[in-house]
Amino acid sequence: MPIHLSSVSRRQFLTQSAAALASVSVLRVGFAAEASEVTTLALVSDTHVPKTTDTTARGVNMTDNLNRVVRQINALETKPAAVLFNGDCAYLKGLPEDYANFANSVQPLIDAEQQLHMTMGNHDNIPNFYNALTAQRPEKPLVASKHVTVLETPHANLFLLDSLMKTDIVTGELGEAQLKWLAETLDARADKPAIVMAHHTLHMEPIEVGKTIGGIADTAEFLKVLHARPQVKAYVFGHSHVWAHTKDGDLDLINLPACAYVFNEAQPNGWTLARLSKSGIEFELQAHDKSHKNHKQVFAVNW
Repeated sequence: MPIHLSSVSRRQFLTQSAAALASVSVLRVGFAAEASEVTTLALVSDTHVPKTTDTTARGVNMTDNLNRVVRQINALETKPAAVLFNGDCAYLKGLPEDYANFANSVQPLIDAEQQLHMTMGNHDNIPNFYNALTAQRPEKPLVASKHVTVLETPHANLFLLDSLMKTDIVTGELGEAQLKWLAETLDARADKPAIVMAHHTLHMEPIEVGKTIGGIADTAEFLKVLHARPQVKAYVFGHSHVWAHTKDGDLDLINLPACAYVFNEAQPNGWTLARLSKSGIEFELQAHDKSHKNHKQVFAVNW
């Protein structure tokens, strides 16, 4: 399951026992407010934090970008119920030093008692991740070699999945065991709308033998699980460093922007402010470049 970080000192964050947090499989967020109110979430994807604070890529300092987002989240008038980091926390190979730098950057969120959750992307490395953040190793993973959890909010349930297949290999995979867990867990929570989130994009075309794909290898099986359950309203992902809203039938597809750099200069980088209510969820782009034409653009998923 993704790590869950409490408000502790940096030394405690890296070393103290946190079994009470790391072993939790279902967390309730946003219940301090009445169910009629809005639950706010901050979504951050593709931070690609390197081992040193002065490392740059594609003309961008990734550490500076994450630090900027952290300051903006902490400055929000309404404190988010949770901050979700959707994969590729580390730069390329998920080095222990990458995670140490990442931990230093998110420390102000921890100091502000923000509730943090993280999933793994293709540039993350789970063994190195746990070697650097030993207190966050789950005692009993819900799915072998995968990190999954459920966040319950007053208006919807969020299912955080693990699409990491192998570090620094672009292809993603959910796997039979995780898909079985997802189907069973969705069925047990059919009373509320469901938002499913993982790092990788979908791969909608047939897979050619010997050809590397950039999305989820078992997309067809994944979509069967989602489409068979009408409470599933959206799939939220990153990976492509694109801000976009598309659909696959009745399923909304929300592509989160990269916090780090972009592959296409026309695309914005930044983070996303999500607002959950009884009528749906809105995703609002918080672009690093406030003059970007799509800054503050809202994608709405209604139910």
